[in-house]
Amino acid sequence: MRFHTSTAVLALVAGTLAGQTAADVTARQVWDDMRGYLGSFGYEITATDSMSGDTLTARDVTMSMALPEDGGSVALEIPALTFTENGDGTVTVTYPEITEIRIEARPPDAEAVDMTLDLTQSGLEVLVSGDDTRMVYDYVAERLGVTLAELVVEGDPVPRENVDVSVSARDMSGESVVVPGDIRALDQTLTVAEVTYDVTVIPPEDGAGRADFNGSMQALSFEGMGRIPEDMDMENLSAAFAAGYAFDGRFGYSDGRSEFLFEEEGQTVQGTTRSDRTEFRAAMNAERLSYGASGAGTEVRMETPDLPFPVEAAIGETGFEISAPVGSTDEPQPFGLSLAMRDFTMGEPLWAMFDPGQMLPREPATVVLDLSGMARTMGDIFDPQAMQSMAMNEEVPAELHALDLSRLLVSALGAGLTGEGAFTFDNQDLETFDGMPRPEGTLSLRLEGANALLDTLMQMGLLPEEQAMGARMMMGMFAVPAGEDVLESTIEINEQGQVLANGQRIQ
Repeated sequence: MRFHTSTAVLALVAGTLAGQTAADVTARQVWDDMRGYLGSFGYEITATDSMSGDTLTARDVTMSMALPEDGGSVALEIPALTFTENGDGTVTVTYPEITEIRIEARPPDAEAVDMTLDLTQSGLEVLVSGDDTRMVYDYVAERLGVTLAELVVEGDPVPRENVDVSVSARDMSGESVVVPGDIRALDQTLTVAEVTYDVTVIPPEDGAGRADFNGSMQALSFEGMGRIPEDMDMENLSAAFAAGYAFDGRFGYSDGRSEFLFEEEGQTVQGTTRSDRTEFRAAMNAERLSYGASGAGTEVRMETPDLPFPVEAAIGETGFEISAPVGSTDEPQPFGLSLAMRDFTMGEPLWAMFDPGQMLPREPATVVLDLSGMARTMGDIFDPQAMQSMAMNEEVPAELHALDLSRLLVSALGAGLTGEGAFTFDNQDLETFDGMPRPEGTLSLRLEGANALLDTLMQMGLLPEEQAMGARMMMGMFAVPAGEDVLESTIEINEQGQVLANGQRIQ
């Protein structure tokens, strides 16, 4: 629902900056292009339009769409849109100050919800140039806002003093290039100086609790492309991708800040968060998907009645990336997965709960994992029926052919573990490892500071001696000394399926 609603809203104000061109675009062409774009996402558009001089006016515009699985509907209601031909081959689009977004949510096992959102704007200017084969939009706005105007749950209106939601964007500018066709091409950029949000919820039954959440983001940016087939059905992603649907986008912002407060039965939890920079990435087509997110300078502070002091933590960097094939493939295709959390720290009061004597090092903790490999997918993951059939028949959805560990790093409490390795997998041999494809390859590990950490944990009373002894015996079985409190281990699986640790066979 959020995806389709935002698509409609962006389509109303989206555009791209381009140099002046000799080609002309007409008011009728711009209005037809807007309707064609929204229609490709399943919106039904109704309006009455008329041409007077150089201006086309579309009145009583309604853009509506049913939500998946009979879950309700979403509709945008616009009193009037005007498209004015400027005499130089360009068209100016004028929007009303308020557009209503009506949402009827009818989830099968939850309460019926009706809400009305007001989309407001000030200083919005949209200029369209080009021709009917390539339309270029340029847009700026002083402010865009969304506020909750009405909320009805199971037929009962919720008073405004019990729920308040508002989002505001300041100093927005952007550009879009739209190329119509059987597969509509859309390339877009967007920048926003600041976005602020404020949410307050007070249960109407007794008013005893509340939830407040507010914050801001600075220097927002988006850059992306989309390829959208005609008559695309977003409820059938498999068919949509097969028809040519694709997207690739990147969104980020700086200086994110938030405050939250929750009250219930006299208990209060409150806190703040901030981050220097956050970024999200996503791309998908008929063959591959990739997702990613990263952050820098994240800080969290929270106060809870369960603790007599605030909880404080910070992370220098975070990261997540995944890429994989999505359709059925005849040959193995590359995939990847990476996770990172660098320089995690927490406040001294939290440390003091279990280490008041400061026996453990307070150095920042880091975890890094970088995997890649080759796999063959056996079915279309966006085809629910195919996936369900494979599950019922106990068929594997993919075959793993190769796995590379480019980097493993775990560093905390004065100890550190590093590793790397590579394995191939024989999918014809499912007997040697009891149903698993037989691996062949080597894993190298290096562990530093583990014995000192075990000694400290025993001195603190956090680790019983017998458990520490068991850990040391396990390390002795799989690792060899390589310096003062340094252990190294090489795990090998050979062509015969034998498992060796440092040259000694263990299986």
